[in-house]
Amino acid sequence: MNPEDELLRPVEEHELEEKSKIKKYVWMVVGLFLILLMASFMLTGYSVRSIIAGKTNSEKIEASVINSEYGKILFVEGVYVELKELYHENEKEFKACLIGEYSDEVYLINDLFLPKMHFQDYDKVVSSPCPDNTLLDMHSHPQQHCTFSEQDLKSFQPINENTLLTVMCENDRFIFQK
Repeated sequence: MNPEDELLRPVEEHELEEKSKIKKYVWMVVGLFLILLMASFMLTGYSVRSIIAGKTNSEKIEASVINSEYGKILFVEGVYVELKELYHENEKEFKACLIGEYSDEVYLINDLFLPKMHFQDYDKVVSSPCPDNTLLDMHSHPQQHCTFSEQDLKSFQPINENTLLTVMCENDRFIFQK
């Protein structure tokens, strides 16, 4: 064996040892990440994922104004207060027709109409339809569940071209769909 080869050999073995240690740590980190990912999925049930999805997809009202992807929604004084009271009084879902004027992507809500409810439960409401001048066809969902159900989306029949399907899911949180 050449003397130069013997000098190089320990350096190569040392480099290989360091590379294998690095690989070992990389695989440990990847493994821990995968375990955490699987555990978070298994430990967070449907309701927790629904709450998280709802928080990201819904809009919060501030000073009686909601900035949604469909435009600005302004509540005339008293309408939003009445809506909050209804939400707190009803453990079951309720239906409300929010009436007002629409112009240049601004929904000015100045009245609240409560249609006759034929069936009302914790997770379902059946009612008479809203009047023709309704801008927000709204119903409530249980606290923090700000996602539309398949039934919500299937049964929504827009009253006019600007009517939004609306769900109130917290004291100050709403979700909209056109």
